[in-house]
Amino acid sequence: MRRSIISLLAGIVMAALALFLVGHYKDGGGGASHAGKMIRVVVAARDLAFGRKVLREDLQYAEWPEQSVPKGAFTDMNVLLSDKEGKGNRVTLSAVDKGEPLRQQQISGFGDKSTLSRKIGEDKRAFSLRVNDVSGVAGFLLPGDHVDVMFTRSTEGGSGNLVTDILLQNVTILGVDQLSDEGSKKPTLARTVTMEVTPDQAQKLALAQQAGTLSLTLRNYANNAEITSGRVSISDLVGKIHGKAPVSSDDNAGGGAIRIRRGISVDYATAP
Repeated sequence: MRRSIISLLAGIVMAALALFLVGHYKDGGGGASHAGKMIRVVVAARDLAFGRKVLREDLQYAEWPEQSVPKGAFTDMNVLLSDKEGKGNRVTLSAVDKGEPLRQQQISGFGDKSTLSRKIGEDKRAFSLRVNDVSGVAGFLLPGDHVDVMFTRSTEGGSGNLVTDILLQNVTILGVDQLSDEGSKKPTLARTVTMEVTPDQAQKLALAQQAGTLSLTLRNYANNAEITSGRVSISDLVGKIHGKAPVSSDDNAGGGAIRIRRGISVDYATAP
């Protein structure tokens, strides 16, 4: 009898404790599980393209967890829109997605313009390169894409000794002709592309334009790794076409196979 009473009392105590813990959790006493304070921030009411004027109808408020509010976010729409000195509207310096909090680094000052210079890294330069429908990847380049730059030139001996090297890798496209909006989704046949490079890379590109031909290859958007690639020459192409390895000058000196060049064509024959 005594054991039954003790068991019953223990059950009542455990049930009361469980009810207390559930109520405590619902009231916000769950420690790390507590959601935290919510505050109101200014977000985009629609997708905003690069260079767009920021108007009141483009903005709205949204509740945001205080601990995850992005640095530079606006909590007062009037601070973002009130131009007390009459300089003019703010404009977007980068594309802003619908529902994304607007940050100070994405918005210009009152009356400022969304110039390309605002998009260039502090230690970088913008360099423009003339392209055509082939060297410019058939018009599929868009601002924000990454490319490799190939350099083709003649070595000693004229056009029959063309070689191609990868001059630069993983270069960011800032603009295509006069378009610099990374939110653009429509490719265009460009005549000029503007790239973000270091001062040293800009010097290389300027010299390479005078010494040979530059072409661009579009990279996968998620692949930023650099590769090790050797030089490709005409003899490499011909050797693969004929199914034979190119013959070196040492082989010719030994009286084995000889190489006969006709323009850019190369044939191999056995020396007598």
